[in-house]
Amino acid sequence: MQALFQFDMRHDAAPDLKQLTSFNWMDYSVPEEEQIFAAEIIQMALENLAAIDELIVERLVGWEFSRISPVSRAILRTAVAQLVYLPQAADAVVVIDEAILLAKQYDAVETAGFVNGLLDDVRRLQTEGTTDKRETIPKAAQKIKIKKKLQN
Repeated sequence: MQALFQFDMRHDAAPDLKQLTSFNWMDYSVPEEEQIFAAEIIQMALENLAAIDELIVERLVGWEFSRISPVSRAILRTAVAQLVYLPQAADAVVVIDEAILLAKQYDAVETAGFVNGLLDDVRRLQTEGTTDKRETIPKAAQKIKIKKKLQN
């Protein structure tokens, strides 16, 4: 989130991917494993920034993208990058919960509901078209047949 905030706020002198993923701008050390994961998120977000912003804009009702605070923009971009481009890296619910916590900590508390709603909509969009999990659960009759075969 901090890297995307820096990228957004520095406009003309925006740091490049290498600078952002060096983490030398951090005032504390970041464990290597976390650096690798964060670098993946940063890379996916920057490579797909236009598409991520479009997903966010499509979900705004009565609100302009430019009116979203830079902190919230960074949080949303980070979370959308994870939900859309790195879905296997973390559970969607965890990604959304972390984004909500970041919004509460670094932005106005009221922002948490906005972040939650928007990201939940993106999550639903990502799961559309996937097989309904209930379809993969055997029907009661099939369970009984399986159970009888095991007993024989």
